[in-house]
Amino acid sequence: MTRFVSSSLFGLFVCFNSLALAEDQETASYSLDGALAQLMSDPALKRTDFGVQVVNVHTGEEVFAQNADLALVPASVMKVLTTAVALRELGSGYKFATYISTDGTIDGEGVLHGDLYLQGFGDPTLVTEDLWRLVFDLWLAGVRKIDGDVIYDNSHFDDERLIEGWRKEVDLANGPSYFAPIGALSVNFNTACLVVGAGAVSGADARVILEAPSAGIRLINKVKTGSSRSRSRLSVTRTVKSRNRLDFKVSGSVPAGSAPSRIYRTIVDPLGQFMAVFGGHLDDRGISIAGEHRLGEVDEGIKLLTRRESASLPSILGRMNKQSSNFVAEHVLKAVGAEVHGEPGTTQKGLRVISEYLESLGAEPQEFSLVNGSGLSRDIALRPSHINAVMIDMATDRVLGPEFVASLAIGGVDGTLWTRFRGEGLEGRVRGKTGSLNHVHALTAYVDGGDGELYAFTFLVNDIPGNSRGVRSLHTRFGQAILDL
Repeated sequence: MTRFVSSSLFGLFVCFNSLALAEDQETASYSLDGALAQLMSDPALKRTDFGVQVVNVHTGEEVFAQNADLALVPASVMKVLTTAVALRELGSGYKFATYISTDGTIDGEGVLHGDLYLQGFGDPTLVTEDLWRLVFDLWLAGVRKIDGDVIYDNSHFDDERLIEGWRKEVDLANGPSYFAPIGALSVNFNTACLVVGAGAVSGADARVILEAPSAGIRLINKVKTGSSRSRSRLSVTRTVKSRNRLDFKVSGSVPAGSAPSRIYRTIVDPLGQFMAVFGGHLDDRGISIAGEHRLGEVDEGIKLLTRRESASLPSILGRMNKQSSNFVAEHVLKAVGAEVHGEPGTTQKGLRVISEYLESLGAEPQEFSLVNGSGLSRDIALRPSHINAVMIDMATDRVLGPEFVASLAIGGVDGTLWTRFRGEGLEGRVRGKTGSLNHVHALTAYVDGGDGELYAFTFLVNDIPGNSRGVRSLHTRFGQAILDL
C-alpha cells in the first residue's frame, strides 16, 4: 500500500523490516486505519477538498490515506520543502554574512581615504543592533571620517522585492508584516516599527515616532491621549507615494499613563531603510562622510574591515518554521538559488532546486506547481504524498534529519503548535508545520505513536466554507488519535 515513496527509499525502508515484526505492524496498521477513518466523516470536512496521508517513518508503509494524490494549496506547509533544500544545498553550517570593506587606507587622523563598501548576502535576521555593532567595529578600527562615498552592494539577490504569487490588494495597501519586501541588504525584517506613546495629560496629542530611522517614511500623527480609564484604539493608514516613499497616518487614542504601543508595517524600499539605519549609526558614532550614500557593487581587491555573520542555518530555519516567517523563507530560497545556480539569487532559481528535489523523490513535474518558498500563494499545488515524501526523506537522513526535525514547532511547547497536543505525557511528541490562508488549513507532522512507531502525516484542506476552527480542531484530533494508539 506504499504510495509516492521513491524506489531507492522504499528499498532502504524494506531493509529495516523484519518478518518477526510483520504481525505486530499489521495489527497496528489496522488499529490506526480504524481510528482515523472515523474522523473523515467529521462535519468540518463537508464541502471541502482535502487530502491526507499517514506513513510509518521506519518502514515507509502507507498506513492510512484519503485523496493522498490530490494536488492542493499547502499554505505555509510549503516551508518544509524550502527547509529541506536549504539544509541539503547550503549545509547546516551556513551563515548569512554582511561585509564592510574599503578600497582605501586609514591615516593617523582616522580619515579613510577611499570609499566604504557594504555588501549584503541576504541575512533575514539583521536588526538595528547588528548595524550598531558593525559601525562600532568600524570606529574601533580607527575610522573617524570617510573621505569618499558609502557604497551599498545588494547584488547577491535580484531586485524583485515582493513575494511572488501574492498580490492581495488589501495587503499591498496595508503592508502587514507577513508580506514584507525582500532584499540582499535588509534590516528589521523590512518593517517599520511605529511607537505610540501617551501624552502628558488627557486631551493632549500622543507621540508617534519611528523606533528606527527609515528613509522615505512620513508620519502623520492623529492620535490623542484619552482618560486613564479609556481603552486604546489605534488604526494605521499606509499610503505608498512612490517606489521609495510612503506615509503612515496613525489615528485614534491611547489611555493616559499607558505603556507605549508598537505597530509593525512593511516598508517599500529595503535598501533605503538599510541606508538610513546605517547612516544614523555613523552619525551617532561621530563618523562623518565627505561623499554620499549610494548603490553600487564591490570592486575586486578591496580590504575587509569588519563583518557580521548570522546564526547558523538550523537556528534560522527554526525561527522560520516555528514562527512561520514568510520573510525568512523567501530570503532562504533566494540564497539557495544563488548558491546552486549563481548570482543573483532569484525565486525561480530556488524553485528550480525544489523541483529537482521533488523529482528525485519520484514526483512528476506536471503533478505539482511551485510559486514561492513561503507558501503565501493560492497558486501553489502539492499532493499530501509529495510533502510526506520530503518528511520521510529528511527523517531518515542521518546527517541532516535531526536539524530538519528540530526546526519544526513542538506540540504543546512552542511555535504555532504550542497550544495544541498538550497534556500529561503529550508535550514534545508531535513536531510539525502548520499552514493557514483564508479557507485553507494544513498540517504536516511527525507523531510519536502510542504503539511505539514514528509516523509522518500530511493533512491538507482547501475550500473551507467558513472559518477554519473546525478543521484546526480536526487536525489536532487526527494527531491525537495516533498518539493514543
